[in-house]
Amino acid sequence: MTASYVIAVTLALVIAAIFAPVVWNGVSSGDDDEDTVAVITLRGGTTDANVNTAKQNLRDARNNDSIEAVVLRVDSPGGPVDSSEEFYLAVNRTASEVPVVAYVEGTAASGGYYGIAPADEIIVKPSSTVGSIGVVVQFPLSRIEQAGQQGETFVRSGPDKAQIDKDSLREDLEVLQQSFVGTIMRHRGEQLTLSREEVANGDTYLGARAIENGFADRIGDTGLAIERAAALSSDIEGDQYDVAYLESGSTPLDLLGLSDNATVVRDANGVTYIAAPDDGDTSFRRPVRYYAVWGIPADNTNTTVIRND
Repeated sequence: MTASYVIAVTLALVIAAIFAPVVWNGVSSGDDDEDTVAVITLRGGTTDANVNTAKQNLRDARNNDSIEAVVLRVDSPGGPVDSSEEFYLAVNRTASEVPVVAYVEGTAASGGYYGIAPADEIIVKPSSTVGSIGVVVQFPLSRIEQAGQQGETFVRSGPDKAQIDKDSLREDLEVLQQSFVGTIMRHRGEQLTLSREEVANGDTYLGARAIENGFADRIGDTGLAIERAAALSSDIEGDQYDVAYLESGSTPLDLLGLSDNATVVRDANGVTYIAAPDDGDTSFRRPVRYYAVWGIPADNTNTTVIRND
């Protein structure tokens, strides 16, 4: 009976932990209905784990009637395109309901910047790095080199089923790149002093330069971001508001999961490919993966880098 009691109590605690409401850690005025600015943090790559946590935090903020504005505190070099898009969509939805101010704690590059583009304002430090608007693709090198043999290995329902070639990869990259650049131009176009072509070059900018070219709006810190978020809310009067911090765990970005024998290739059109060798595994897996990430491995003993700069 004792064992059953322990199991029951443990199960109850687990269920309570799963379904308990989010606890916002902040300084309270004692009035549960006090208007609040929520500070939500994303540190690390725009990985599935980090983005899912940020999405849940943003959802909780939208569903909390006392939260009238959000500060999104970010330090991220980006990550996979699909999860970066999820981050963007969550921020975009939140910005359509309450003011959102992004504060770049260290880096908001590539997918990290893509995610904060819908913010009403972007605040940076002088040392903050933003930009790197672009996409890279990772694929097994043998899938390209042996494309003609793939049809002989498997019986397929159509000639293009699961086939990979550089032309199709380039076309897909172009679609993703145009979507990425278009999103930045749509949200930041009025502030940007750069042309669409210059934005698409993938450059990064430190804080002061980012303000000059429109990638950011102000130099400041978390405190200024909170003040600006409160000022943008029509429901907050003066400094009559609470601040609530919701910390999230951070998962570091394993930069493309590159093996020691991976090759980074940039062609004459500026398209970057990450060619990963086949490990010989015959199981089916995703043939290519696209990344919006800042940072391609530099030339070292384990990686070959080929550029046409």
